[in-house]
Amino acid sequence: MDAVVPHQEYLMRSYSELKWALMMDTLDLRWLYEHKIYKTRHGNYLPDFFIYGANTYLEVKGPCPTQIEIEKAMDVQNLSGCPVVFAWGTMASDSYGVNGAKISFIKDKKFRTIDSNEFASIVEHGLGAKYFYSHLNIGKQKRHSNTTPVNNILLKVVYGFVDRSEMERDRALRHTDLNNQKLNQHTVKTKSEAAISNYLKSRMGELQPCNSHPT
Repeated sequence: MDAVVPHQEYLMRSYSELKWALMMDTLDLRWLYEHKIYKTRHGNYLPDFFIYGANTYLEVKGPCPTQIEIEKAMDVQNLSGCPVVFAWGTMASDSYGVNGAKISFIKDKKFRTIDSNEFASIVEHGLGAKYFYSHLNIGKQKRHSNTTPVNNILLKVVYGFVDRSEMERDRALRHTDLNNQKLNQHTVKTKSEAAISNYLKSRMGELQPCNSHPT
């Protein structure tokens, strides 16, 4: 059975997803979880996060993404006009920044990778010391949960009594409701979201969606 990792009432599938969610929270990057399914050359694809203030998808992986996963991401970029960024590797940190993780994106059909510690100076000088030290703390921590371990265990037990399709329907309904609540809140783009959007445009250029539509 998939992991059940609660965060802000969402039921995430791994502690890696949770850690990147906490990193986005720390940097004031607002996100939706499992927001939209796309039809790709390799079947349906549901990106992990959508940073809606920066119009960017974030896909969390453990090891380096496979060629099939990269091709799925390329298709989503073509369909949506939104960059798909991979966050992968094992996140850790020291006094200089978050390291051990990789940030990758696709430009001109090529997979380009940046070490996560390269963003330390951007965070420190662009957002300030408060954000810098907060993002270091996320890298240092091994596991997080904003609910008790008992609740986590109970969720796993409940899902153990239902089949996978029913479990996925329940997740989808829950996440759709939570995502819609976020989207209905009237808020302006954060400084961090503007910075991410501008950074990706400078590295990737403007992306234009094709005529196909997501499901």
